[in-house]
Amino acid sequence: MRLLIITMITLALLIALNTPVSRPIERGIEHGYAGAALIEDLTTDGCNSLFIDGGSNMGEAVSAFLAGTFYTCALTGPSRIYRKGWASMDKVQRQALMAPLAAPKSFCIRSFEAAPALVPPLHARALPLRAQGVDIRFVHGALSNATVANAEREVVTYSRHPQGESATSVFRFNDIHFAPGGIIKPKQLASRRVTVPSYDVLEILERMRLRNSSAVVAVRLDLEGGEYEIMRALVLRPTLLCFISFLFVEFHHSATPEQRQKLPEYAIPADSFERIKDQVHAIMEQPRCRLQLYWRSFWASCGDQQRFEWRDSDQASTS
Repeated sequence: MRLLIITMITLALLIALNTPVSRPIERGIEHGYAGAALIEDLTTDGCNSLFIDGGSNMGEAVSAFLAGTFYTCALTGPSRIYRKGWASMDKVQRQALMAPLAAPKSFCIRSFEAAPALVPPLHARALPLRAQGVDIRFVHGALSNATVANAEREVVTYSRHPQGESATSVFRFNDIHFAPGGIIKPKQLASRRVTVPSYDVLEILERMRLRNSSAVVAVRLDLEGGEYEIMRALVLRPTLLCFISFLFVEFHHSATPEQRQKLPEYAIPADSFERIKDQVHAIMEQPRCRLQLYWRSFWASCGDQQRFEWRDSDQASTS
C-alpha cells in the first residue's frame, strides 16, 4: 500500500511539473510581448513631441496639422471640449496651454493607413517633408487596440479614383456611409481581404511614457468605428489617457439618432458617445492630468471637408 501511495504521489508531481502554466498575456512592450518589434520599428524614442494620426487617407490631417490648423482650432473651439477652467482663462493663458500645437514641425508624426492603394502616394508625400526636417512616417498598418503582425482588414473600393478605397475593421462600409433618409454614398463597388500590421495605441503611448515621461503627445483617431474600442480602453487606463495633451476623435454613427441606433449591431451601446465623453471629462479634471482638449467629431467642425462635401469629391466619384 505504501509503495502504491508513493507511486501515485510521484506521478502527480511529474504531471504537475510538465503541465504548462496558463499565464495572462501582458500588454506592453516592456514584458516581451510578441509585437514589441513592431512598436520598436516606429522609432519614437528620440521624440520630445509625438503626433499619432490614425487614418491617413490622402494625408489631409497631416497637412492640416503641419499648416497649424489644429492650433488655430484649439484656440477657438466650443467650451465643452476643454477642461472646466478654460472658460475663465484669458487669451494669453489659452495660447500657453495650446502652444505645442503652434510648432507642428517639432513633432514626430506617425500616421497609419491600412488601405494598400493609399500608401504609395503617402510615402511620396513624406519625402519633401523629411527633406524639410520633419520627422514623419506614413505607416502601412492599422492603428487599433492590438499589436499583431497580420491583422485582417476588409478593403472596400468605392470609386474609380486611384485612391478610392478604404480599409475597415469594425463597421461595415455601407453603414459608415449611411446618411439621413437611408442614402448610402459612396456605395461599395468591390471588396477584398488583406492582412496588415496592427499597432496598439496604448502600447505606443506606454512606450513613450516609459522612455520620455515629459513628451508632448497629440492623438487623432478617425478609424471607421475602431475609435470606440480605443477610447473605452483609454478610459480604463487613466494614466495613459492623461499622458495625452491633445485628443481629436471622429466618432462615427454619433451625429443622429438614426445613426446611433446602428451601434448595438456592433455590440456598442447607443449612448457610447455621451458615456465616453462623461468619463473622459471626469478624468481630465483630475490633478496632474495633462489632457487639455478632447475634441469629439473634430473633422465635422474643423480643418477638413464636411462629409457631404467629400461625397462629391474626386476621390469619391464613380464617374
